[in-house]
Amino acid sequence: MKKSTVILISLTAIILFAGLVYYGLSHSRGVPVKLEKPKKVILEVQFLNKEIDVSKNAGLDIWQVLPKKEIELMRQVTVLPWGKSLVSPVIVSAFHNKKDIFFYMSWKDDTRDSDAGIKTFSDACAVMFPMGKDIPSHTIMMGFMNKANIWHWKASRDKQYWMSQEKAQDASEFQETKVYADYYYPFEEKEHFVVSKDIPQSAVNDLIAIRVGTLTAKELQNVQGRGFWSDGRWQVLFKRTIAISDPEVDANLEPAAKNVSCAFAVWNGADGDRGGRKSISDWVELDIR
Repeated sequence: MKKSTVILISLTAIILFAGLVYYGLSHSRGVPVKLEKPKKVILEVQFLNKEIDVSKNAGLDIWQVLPKKEIELMRQVTVLPWGKSLVSPVIVSAFHNKKDIFFYMSWKDDTRDSDAGIKTFSDACAVMFPMGKDIPSHTIMMGFMNKANIWHWKASRDKQYWMSQEKAQDASEFQETKVYADYYYPFEEKEHFVVSKDIPQSAVNDLIAIRVGTLTAKELQNVQGRGFWSDGRWQVLFKRTIAISDPEVDANLEPAAKNVSCAFAVWNGADGDRGGRKSISDWVELDIR
């Protein structure tokens, strides 16, 4: 074999070996995926001279004629416990009447999960508004190192609140669970104390968070809401006055406000979603007119 041929074969082998080493190193953590910059979603919040009485309905007829956005969700995989199921997309809409601001969320769900118990979890959804100037480029919904105002609706809380408010005639539809603490004293055969239960002020929990593990209910609950499930679909309304009582904990949703964003989340109770297990959106820019 000629010396030049041997050299050529050796060089080819070295190049192939170097290529294999490079491929192995570049794919050592999985196959690279080309990431495309997500398209910014803008939700128009227009003025509409309408009022919704949440105690009576969620104004479903109004939402049918307003412009809507279909927003894709993703599994929460940033903080434990990671989301397992995926609910997507969610349909959102919003408007204001100069006094109150309203948000609407709707998504497909084959089962109505409005009870919470052992191994039973409630359907839920939330809207999160970042607070302050240093807003991360992407949201990880209730798990990033910045302050946020979160409106959290749960089907179980909705059921408890509205059925207690309306004093529903069909008592079989709402069964209150009594909780007792039993103490035995030497001088008494039996003594029972009813444990006090938190009576919600609204079907929506108005929360503030600063970082992971700091989710706290605000002292003043400013948000009302109501959800309706029909034909395999949830429709949920959020309502809050535009005027805020405390700029430190209330999202600024004034029509003149600039750079206002929000994010959405959905929990599917039938799939075991709770806490960090949820489907989330990226930031949605609000155009409040």
